[in-house]
Amino acid sequence: MTAVDETELRSWLDRLAINDLINRYADAVTRADNEQMATVFTHDAVWECPLMGVRFETSQAFLDWQITGSTGLEILIHTPHSPVITLVDAARATATTTIHERFRGVTTNDVMGEIGMDINVDQFGVYYDDVVKAHGEWKFTRRHFAPFLITQGGVVGDAVSPRPMIRPT
Repeated sequence: MTAVDETELRSWLDRLAINDLINRYADAVTRADNEQMATVFTHDAVWECPLMGVRFETSQAFLDWQITGSTGLEILIHTPHSPVITLVDAARATATTTIHERFRGVTTNDVMGEIGMDINVDQFGVYYDDVVKAHGEWKFTRRHFAPFLITQGGVVGDAVSPRPMIRPT
């Protein structure tokens, strides 16, 4: 194998690993698997959504907000689409991913409305991500979420499995 072949193979493997990172985050959000969610960020990762007026300077601050903010949700489906990954160098990359997110339940923080209010949202947005390879593993260092289409009352159907959804034994 030539050096060019090895470089191309490494870039494909890195893109695959970053795509897996994006999917592991989405899976963790949907299933409310907070332990898995904690593994996808560096400790000093920033998560922000200017439209919602939120910004967190550490992964733990974001995780605490995500955990408490989703406890009143009976449905939260977070689906990534079409990630585009750009390798900056061997240890840094950027990605943009279209997101479709649906959630329904009762608010437990004041970001989406008054606490205790019924909430029912179907939204699309884009994640603008910065990722780094730390100790051989790709992780988010910054996630900027930009919603672009929000439908109120669009989540219909019966919730037949409670959150968190734990892997059957």
